[in-house]
Amino acid sequence: MKWLKRVALFVVAALAIFIFGWAPWWLAGLATTRRFVYNDKENAGLTPASFKLPYEEVTFQSSDGVPLKGWWVPAPNAHGTVVLVHGLNRSRIEMVRKLPFLNHLGWNALLFDLRHHGDSGGNVSTFGFYEKQDVHAATALAHARSQGPVVLWGVSLGAAAVTLAAAEDPGVAALVCDSSYRSLRDTVAHHLSLFRGFRWWLRIVPNWPVADEVVFWMGRRGHFDPDAVDIRAAAAHLAGRPCLFVCNSGDRRMPSEIAFELKAAAGPQAHVLVVPGTSHGGAYRDGTAAYESAVSEVLGAASSASPPVRMAVGR
Repeated sequence: MKWLKRVALFVVAALAIFIFGWAPWWLAGLATTRRFVYNDKENAGLTPASFKLPYEEVTFQSSDGVPLKGWWVPAPNAHGTVVLVHGLNRSRIEMVRKLPFLNHLGWNALLFDLRHHGDSGGNVSTFGFYEKQDVHAATALAHARSQGPVVLWGVSLGAAAVTLAAAEDPGVAALVCDSSYRSLRDTVAHHLSLFRGFRWWLRIVPNWPVADEVVFWMGRRGHFDPDAVDIRAAAAHLAGRPCLFVCNSGDRRMPSEIAFELKAAAGPQAHVLVVPGTSHGGAYRDGTAAYESAVSEVLGAASSASPPVRMAVGR
């Protein structure tokens, strides 16, 4: 009977190591260090030239030296520039179908690959912590290329990154934040609950304390402070600027109430657009007319507002 007891103790110990040790470490690596490329069949092969728009390949650097690749798409007599930022595991092509709309309204566009994505450099994803530096670099490039206001438009990870960047940079004239999360800690807990339904072996992994362990290892493996990725707190620093928060009504990954919470934090100049549908980040496709109308209002407000104060160089 002793050997049965030893076997039972071994199994319990192995399960404990798996659940509270290996699983959080593995999930954190999956989120931060693995370079997974989403098969974007909807936009595969598209460039601005696919819409008969002139464009230029651009290369620039984030403040920590990470090389970034993108496309500069000019508009004649432009009112300003919109910086378009894609979501996690995607690339700049996720945003390419928005170009004809922006060009028709007379806005330049800058699309680029975030670090650890697409053709850009970098070896970790940090859910906005370092990506906001990429957005700052893109904003600086937009100002250097053209006069007029700069508006940030991001989806999912891109939405979080542009909100964090705009909170630090009063020179950003307006914001379109589509399908963002509240904070890294909140979205890890939420997604772990979802993943437990996708993988049978994850059903034995309890949400607490494993979610907190995943966040801990994400910070360690990505070399950043996870608690600094707080989008709701950043939204509170957007007061006075036009903001649009977009969501899909049935998005399980980023529930629609998040957009309303971010709007409440951002103040009276902010608005929410809820698009019917269950996709994550697909609101532009699912409700193009309403989406374009709402963005047109944001761009109109940005172009008519007083020039914002530019962020100090070197910040």
